[in-house]
This record gives sequence, C-alpha cells and structure tokens, in this order.
Amino acid sequence: MSGNEGRVIKPPFEQVTSGRVFHPDNAFLYKKWLRVFIVLCFIWIVILVALFSHPGLTFIVKELAKLPDFIIEAGSFTISLWYWFLVSGVFILWVVYSYIYVKRIDYSLKSWEGEVSPEIYVKKGIITVTQKHVPFRNITHVKTTRGPFDRLFGIGTIQIETAAKSQIAHEGGGLIALILQRLMSGGTAEENIEGVKFHEELRDFILRELRGFTTKPIPSVLSRDHVTRKRIFNQGTLQAFLEIRDELRAPRK
Repeated sequence: MSGNEGRVIKPPFEQVTSGRVFHPDNAFLYKKWLRVFIVLCFIWIVILVALFSHPGLTFIVKELAKLPDFIIEAGSFTISLWYWFLVSGVFILWVVYSYIYVKRIDYSLKSWEGEVSPEIYVKKGIITVTQKHVPFRNITHVKTTRGPFDRLFGIGTIQIETAAKSQIAHEGGGLIALILQRLMSGGTAEENIEGVKFHEELRDFILRELRGFTTKPIPSVLSRDHVTRKRIFNQGTLQAFLEIRDELRAPRK
C-alpha cells in the first residue's frame, strides 16, 4: 500500500463522523467465544489432574467432594467424554446468547458536520435494553485498552470516564469497592466502546471533538511544567499577616 492511499478502515469511518450507528466487529464475538473455550479447557485439565494425577490427591478430592467410587473407576477418558458432553450444551447456549447480544449493540457519536458532538450514545442488552447518553462536556478521561485477545484479533476498547464516575471510583468504598466494580462492569469507565478495529481513529476523533468544549488543547499526559498549583503562602498572604501584626501591635486608645 502506498503512503498516499491511507489506512483502510472497515466499517467506513464516515459512519462515525456522520453520526450514523456502528457496531462491534465480528472479531469481538470470536474473542468472547475463545475466552470461554479456554476457561472450559482449563477446568477440564484441573479435573483430570485432581482425580488422576496422584493417588493421594485423588483420595483427598474424593473425600472432600464426596465423590462415589464409580466416578474414579470410570477413568480419565470416560470422565472427559462426560465433561465435554455436558459443557458442549452450555457452550452452544453461550455462543447463541453472545451472538445475539453483540449484534444488538449500537454505538453512535451523534456528530454533525460543522458542530461539536454533543454526546456518545451506547445501546446494549437483550431482555433489558440499556441506552446511555454520555455528554461530551462531562467526559474527563478517554483511554484505549487492548488485552492479549484484543491484540490477537486486532480490536480495541475505548473507555469513557466522566467526572461523576471518577469521584465514585476514588471515594466510593476504597479498594474492595473498586475491585467489585471492575469485576461487575469491566472497569471504572462510564461506558466502553468495545470490539472496534478502528479504535485508534475513534479515540483521536473523540479527543478532537472534546477540544471544541475548551479553549485550551487537551494534553494526553500532563507534565510538571504544565501543572499549575495554587500556593497558600504567597506574597499576598504574607502582606496580610504583616498588616494583622501591625494592627495588633498598635497602641489602643
């Protein structure tokens, strides 16, 4: 590809800049399916190791779990067949559910030509449908995250955080509350735009739109030279203390 052709983005990035609805890439589905499959494989290996790796460990697991003798006597091959027969049904249900869930996710930046985007719109859910409108004027942080599975499938997540959410994350119950919040919602962000291949372009577009709400550019990282701190003791406060001292020392009539 020549340098002047630019970067090919699918779906077209014009969908974002025109305010049209766009959706997660199919790779987001593959990521979800692969993660669950790896978890099922890990559980299968743990079961085989616990039951058949060592006689002493097998006895302990049998006594703790109150397993009948026929399970141990069945052997690792039969146990594996039973396990994969049971979990295959669960995995198929998960595949169907996640497919419907992801296909019903809608994203939009509500952007019009010549105007600043007023909000980020996210719609998720199957039975209970949640629609969120995150105003641009409330956004404080925009972050791109890419885990190992994201890099494998070439996708990323844009985390949008607002001022109210930042305060809750820092003041709402300490470390335990923060951990529970991350486990339940996938992070402390107000909303996540997940599973998009053009996540870098999307992040840059949001940052450009955010600059329309301020006269100063939004730096990605603040250095010490750009941070201005308000000093309590300055020339003005020193002068005030001197005047109070002189007033107290003055003779009273």
